[in-house]
Amino acid sequence: MSLIINLLDVPPSGLEIHHEVEPAALSLSPDEGTVIGSFSCRGNLLLTGECSAYFQGMLSGRVSRECVRCLALFEESLSLPCEAVFQKPSNAIISNNVKGKGAKGQDVSVDESASDEDVYPIRGNDIDLLPAIREHVILATPIRSLCKEDCLGLCQVCGTNLNEGMCGCYTPITASSPSVPVQQSLSRKNQSKRSSVTVRRGS
Repeated sequence: MSLIINLLDVPPSGLEIHHEVEPAALSLSPDEGTVIGSFSCRGNLLLTGECSAYFQGMLSGRVSRECVRCLALFEESLSLPCEAVFQKPSNAIISNNVKGKGAKGQDVSVDESASDEDVYPIRGNDIDLLPAIREHVILATPIRSLCKEDCLGLCQVCGTNLNEGMCGCYTPITASSPSVPVQQSLSRKNQSKRSSVTVRRGS
């Protein structure tokens, strides 16, 4: 799917963009979350030269993710600034002397150090905003999704979600707790003490 805009339709003052992106259009993987409802894209598209354009705006929506500790699904709201440079493939770099006015009238210049990976193509007179929107949403995905900072995770024995109540099996393993359950560790220590006492008595 795509979000095609013909640059011939963009006036000198810029073109105001307001588009609702459907979840299927973003094609996110399960690790990147599931968009709930539509994802809103608002901003301004500006012509910065004969062969270049610049988009500046905001993306907003809700995403469902799976917690890496308790495996429960949770929702979070996203509000992301979005900037994208577009140029025809024949131009490797956009000169930073090319300027325009952004959505609120501020000067906008394109970084001359921008690499090909930072730039989206202009094909004919058309640009596609969707790849830029999708990339910004993906980059907002946390490395470790947590339903809350102090999530207790699952019991390593019975699988109970410890956020909903303690099961009595073992102490939950969290980032701040030891990797070996406390009861198991104490049991090993007691066995070691009993063995040392036996050895002394036998000697």
